[in-house]
Amino acid sequence: MGQWNLAETTWGLAAEQYAVAVLPVGATEAHGPHLPYATDTLQCEALARRACQLADSRGARVLCLPALPYSVCENGLGFRWTMSLRPSTLFRVVTDLVASCEAHGIPKLLLLNGHGGNEFQPHLRELCRQTSVQLMLVNWWQVDREAHARLFVAPGEHADEMETSLMLALHPDLVHLDRAGNGATRAPRFTAMQEGWAWVARPWERLTIDGTVGDPTHATAAKGAAFLEALTEKLANLLVELANSLVDDWYPYQGR
Repeated sequence: MGQWNLAETTWGLAAEQYAVAVLPVGATEAHGPHLPYATDTLQCEALARRACQLADSRGARVLCLPALPYSVCENGLGFRWTMSLRPSTLFRVVTDLVASCEAHGIPKLLLLNGHGGNEFQPHLRELCRQTSVQLMLVNWWQVDREAHARLFVAPGEHADEMETSLMLALHPDLVHLDRAGNGATRAPRFTAMQEGWAWVARPWERLTIDGTVGDPTHATAAKGAAFLEALTEKLANLLVELANSLVDDWYPYQGR
């Protein structure tokens, strides 16, 4: 097939009809002293492209849209040059892109989220009644928890061993492990926060020493490549399933 990547496809060569579009959502935010600001965007778009290419090779009519490079990073603005959209702004952008997909006859859209600060569920609950496009959300870091547990030894969530390994596999020229710290964070003062049943919008510059949460020094390109392969396979399988699934009265559930 071959016309799975919209950014590199010319008008006239794009397929007349796609079954599924994939919208990667990245971010532009500080990722410690060792990873670039575009980390979330580069990782999410790379996974989306690889999964779409693999699904395309298996006969699925999928289209990878260009990645959004901005997200909700309000609590990270304490780190210089982090860029943020308000949640309502991001929702409007996604809503308009869904409308574009609807105008072009795309029946299903998979929103591939690459940034932990985005809370898309409330928006999709509202949007699902306003469009004929069937919407699905995937946070890519949740795709293969078994592979994550097998490959990575240091717990973390931001610019950590996992993200650093992926970047070593994808863009080793942009990684500066010699500058990395240990990813230490400050403990909450409230027991409820320590136990996980009270929540605050964490001011990142108070939580972290250098914008890193989790020790990145255990990262290797081999771990990143293995994790990327596992993620790509599972996401491609989902895209093939989506492409082949009829939108009927029971979608996305099995009928009677």
